[in-house]
Amino acid sequence: MPLSRGYDIMTDASTHQPLHDSPPAHDGAAVEVPVTRPFEGFTYLKKEWIDQEEGIEKVTFHMTLGPVNLAADWSRTQSFVMMPEWGSIPLRRTWIVRLPTHYEGQDHYLFHYFFQAQFTEGRERISPTFSQLVVPREFEYIDHSGEIIHVRLHWSVGPWSYPQDTELEVDGIEWGSEFSVSHALYRGHDPLYQKGRSLIMKRLPVPRRFRGLIWAPRGSEVVYCFQTVRFDGTVTTTHWDNNFGRDYALTI
Repeated sequence: MPLSRGYDIMTDASTHQPLHDSPPAHDGAAVEVPVTRPFEGFTYLKKEWIDQEEGIEKVTFHMTLGPVNLAADWSRTQSFVMMPEWGSIPLRRTWIVRLPTHYEGQDHYLFHYFFQAQFTEGRERISPTFSQLVVPREFEYIDHSGEIIHVRLHWSVGPWSYPQDTELEVDGIEWGSEFSVSHALYRGHDPLYQKGRSLIMKRLPVPRRFRGLIWAPRGSEVVYCFQTVRFDGTVTTTHWDNNFGRDYALTI
């Protein structure tokens, strides 16, 4: 079920993946146009290790992705040395993981990982393997005023450990069309884009429903708020809907 907000309360910014250009057509030949999926991109989450013993020289984070219901394929492992947060007691080490929204064309997939601690005297310790199911979650925002042209979901997996933004698209504007939010990353400050989007939206009935997708491991807590943008034909104004400073939270 999508999460919905029906308020138009209190804010500025932008994000998203540009659409690929269509390849040139060839006479007498059918050309397949590359498809950009709505909201395709990456999710960022922080993984932590806390030293429980003295003498740990470094901790390496190993990960791989795979299809649902299949064992992990460690021949495709990615490995990263975790960054110590000096001054933390006991010492905390972290790494920001970048997960795609799709794996081999699927929007549900498994994220496998484990930790390898190496000690100064040469021994090592390897953690159990952890597996998490990465799934999409729909969010929506309902604008009863008819004045909003952009809604952005400002969110993080965990308590604002790595904030990120996702543009929501309004029902009635096709993804990838000229004034879609798929172009907001590089046209967000273009007055022609803003005016064109505003004119298109004036034709849409009120209330207007904005929707978007994010991806995260199932069972993760997501904290979030909404950033809304109005355009009066000349100037954009921004407002926050952040639950009156308390933010919103849910479990995926």
